[in-house]
Amino acid sequence: MSELRLGVLGCADIAVNRVIPALRASNKIRVQAIASRDPARARRWAELLGVPEACGSYAELLQRDDVEAVYVPLPNSLHAPWTLAALQADKHVLCEKPLALTVREARRMSETARAQGKVLMEGFMYRHHPRHRRALELLREGAIGELASIESEFSYFLPDSDGYLFDPERGGGALLDVGCYCVHVARAAAGCEPLEVYAAHTLSRGGVDLSCAGLLRFPGGVLATFHASMKEEPRYGYRLVGSRGLLEAPWAFLSQGRETRLVLQKGEQPESLTFPGVDEYVLEFEHFAEVVRGAAEPLFPIEDSLNNVKVLQALRLSARRGRPVRL
Repeated sequence: MSELRLGVLGCADIAVNRVIPALRASNKIRVQAIASRDPARARRWAELLGVPEACGSYAELLQRDDVEAVYVPLPNSLHAPWTLAALQADKHVLCEKPLALTVREARRMSETARAQGKVLMEGFMYRHHPRHRRALELLREGAIGELASIESEFSYFLPDSDGYLFDPERGGGALLDVGCYCVHVARAAAGCEPLEVYAAHTLSRGGVDLSCAGLLRFPGGVLATFHASMKEEPRYGYRLVGSRGLLEAPWAFLSQGRETRLVLQKGEQPESLTFPGVDEYVLEFEHFAEVVRGAAEPLFPIEDSLNNVKVLQALRLSARRGRPVRL
């Protein structure tokens, strides 16, 4: 399979500190160009990271014939407009989570990708980790009996700044930044969509949710609870609680290449399953490349991303209204 020539829109931390360096180890992806609204910044990062081409605008990168696909790690409010621009420029797109701020935006992105005959994928890297995939297999195999509840959390401490995460107009806040992982894992474990959601949040003076807690009610009586925060001690993981056991994935959403484990507990007898360190970003991008090349079918259809956006939108509405929202 030939290398997929990738362009990166923006010099976000996740791109220049995690994704591009990680992809150096891949023989399926070649980072061909990086763009910034500041040409000097683009040139500086291109030189530091060994990227052949630097572009002084996002539009300039989209015009390049040597770029087949685009990675969009921009602020959340820019996911939809620049994904649409990339698709219309005949590029495949891997867009960071959350795919969009609204269902309307997400649906337009999906319809445009279909009309253009291009691959559109959302960047939830954790779901490509073998540990997460094994957790879902064990659940489906009945290792913990009948699923009863799902618990998850994703918190970290971010100093106050003028960055987009503290700007509600740019899609900031804990729910969209990290709570989206909790929503996604709950939906994946339940294997269906929630009937009703409820959320409460703590707002900054600028109007973004610094912390958010939520409840999702699924068919069959399965309940999922989550907590997300930008102002707490880091913790991120999930627990699947069944009628005959519990399955826990500590530090689940960001392995950073470390050895990880699942804990399967029945009564007082915990059993640990260990997984060697892998880079889930590389796994995610290589799967994207395989789908673009026709060497694999998408593990996660774009409809899954639309449904995640739908639940996030309902949770935001619930927090504003102070009451549950039915889906």
